[in-house]
Amino acid sequence: MKARVPTSPTTNISRAAAPMRARSRASKSGHFALASQLLRHVAMTRAAALSIAIFAACTSGDAPGPDNTLGRTCSATLAISGSFVLGQPAPTNPDGSPYTGCWPIGTWTFSATVGDSDCSAAPTLLPSYSFVGTTGSDSDGDFTESFAYTTDPTAHAIIKVTEAGNAQCEGELDLFSTDGMTEWDLSPWLNTDHSITGEGMYSQYTTDQWVGSGS
Repeated sequence: MKARVPTSPTTNISRAAAPMRARSRASKSGHFALASQLLRHVAMTRAAALSIAIFAACTSGDAPGPDNTLGRTCSATLAISGSFVLGQPAPTNPDGSPYTGCWPIGTWTFSATVGDSDCSAAPTLLPSYSFVGTTGSDSDGDFTESFAYTTDPTAHAIIKVTEAGNAQCEGELDLFSTDGMTEWDLSPWLNTDHSITGEGMYSQYTTDQWVGSGS
């Protein structure tokens, strides 16, 4: 089970640098609604190898995750499908060659369908879910990637995107009900043809699972 890291509103915790795409997490706003803009540092290395280095992002904590069974009363598996619209082309590598890794900048739109379920009532799902990745720069001028949940910007939401094999991107969108006792853990996979597939988990709990609660 993933550890929950309590933070105060608008506080970010930087992780150490890593040689691949690292997890991106959102921070919570001061009035307990999540500020779903997420920040992930991405910078070109200045070493002679002229390779791309991906730096870990600012984070405020992790979602409990689908393996969290403490207080869970029922769950259902989900299948995900959708498509990706490129927002802007990926920059070339420092040596001028095309960049072929995960490039999540654009609009992710997908829907979920229920598979196996042990819930007495059918899981509640939206017709579709969407988040957008954009680029920018931080105060040091380093390249950044930010993500925003656009289906409902006021929702309790956490987004992360990591690089998988074969130049794919693995996304994660964790949504929580207002009381934090229902979680939609959605894992969209962005394929090289811009199709989206994936899986997810719907869970109901007896206690508040929202990582922003109590901060």
